[in-house]
Amino acid sequence: MATLELGDPRLKQRVIRMIELFSANPEASIPKACGNAADTKAAYRALSSEAVSAEEIRLAHARAASERAAGFKRVLVEQDSTGLSLGDSDSRMLGLGPMGGSGGQRGLFVHSALMSTIEGVPLGIVSQQVWAREDAAEKRGTRRKRLIEEKESFRWLETVDAVESLLPHEVEVWISGDREADIFELFAMPRRPGVELVVRATHERKLAGEGFGYLHAAVEAAAVVGEMQVHVPRSRKRKERTAALEVRACTVTLEPPRNHLGRGDLSPVCVSVVRVRETRTVPEGEAPIEWMIITTVAVHGLEEAMEVVHAYAQRWKVERYHYVLKSGCGMEDLQLADADRIERALALYNVVAWRLLYMTYVARVAPELPCTAVLEEDEWKALYVVGSTRPRALPEKPPTVREAVRMIAMLGGFMGRKRDGEPGVQSLWTGFRRLMDFTIALRRLLLSTSCG
Repeated sequence: MATLELGDPRLKQRVIRMIELFSANPEASIPKACGNAADTKAAYRALSSEAVSAEEIRLAHARAASERAAGFKRVLVEQDSTGLSLGDSDSRMLGLGPMGGSGGQRGLFVHSALMSTIEGVPLGIVSQQVWAREDAAEKRGTRRKRLIEEKESFRWLETVDAVESLLPHEVEVWISGDREADIFELFAMPRRPGVELVVRATHERKLAGEGFGYLHAAVEAAAVVGEMQVHVPRSRKRKERTAALEVRACTVTLEPPRNHLGRGDLSPVCVSVVRVRETRTVPEGEAPIEWMIITTVAVHGLEEAMEVVHAYAQRWKVERYHYVLKSGCGMEDLQLADADRIERALALYNVVAWRLLYMTYVARVAPELPCTAVLEEDEWKALYVVGSTRPRALPEKPPTVREAVRMIAMLGGFMGRKRDGEPGVQSLWTGFRRLMDFTIALRRLLLSTSCG
């Protein structure tokens, strides 16, 4: 938050204080996270103040993420949308819109872009948009009659513009999206050199040139360029595994959609297409992994195809970020008066959710780093003392990141057995909350000792 500009130094310090309090107890309600009446009153006052700009808070975090990216040749940006259900049709919260479905839920939609290293360590949220939908009846049946700028899907294009303007030009940026991002205008929009798109295909598309046919047939007829392996994370529908994938790749030119409004202003777009299909590692009862990925990266063979697939495989990190926001930080449980206050709270919890994700994945990618990369000195010392059932003296050197993260997760219920693998973000946020309680106690003990 070093670059945060709110026009009042006291407001800036209040926002930083709120982030610290929310980080210390991410699952708690605002009063419980604040811990006392004075901090609670100040927090609600800040969330109610128009002087506290959610956009400025997001930009300060994004600028810090951009500084972290400066040391890398290439970074990945994963974008996705999610919904925050904040009440039903009887809710008194102002500024909400319909969420869809039959439950009558009302809330807000959030489109986030999470930047990470190519190894998957999150560097921060570099773009985020928040909006409430209009009532469905007002726009029903008008989708084909609206320009891209009038649709929710325009947010995918706006994210590319935001990322281009934020990140250093010497850093390559590969921006990925799921099937919702399969938008012709996204591939056709101008981009600076070094900014590439990696998008999972969902639409059948006509290819340019007489006799060239359609996308799916062209990819099916493309040559197999090799085989690769990719890590598949656990989900509700599948087990975690390393999948063996057959890889096909080709270069095609996409025609603008035939019935597209404004087709006359669009030109054909040349892209590469990579199709991977799981062959030998499909568990019984599960569907094989199969992705068709459209990319602006020039793919000439297996090496480039593998880079594209690995970049797309990191896309689920932004889904994990949204999960932490909703389940770990309790965004949908906040009791605030209107959507503006929710958006300000969301801007603060962005930092909290990112820090939890960062600790989780840096421990996997760089486990031998000293834990001071993710913890303050008094935090790791408190952790070392309470992380053992036996009394022990503090070491001369701090533990590694992996050791510290496992100790935090064990405070949150992680067993640490050989078959358990590395801890997940859920046990980490529970353990981190307990660690912050211990750290606060240590700080107050040291303060009382020095005063005595």
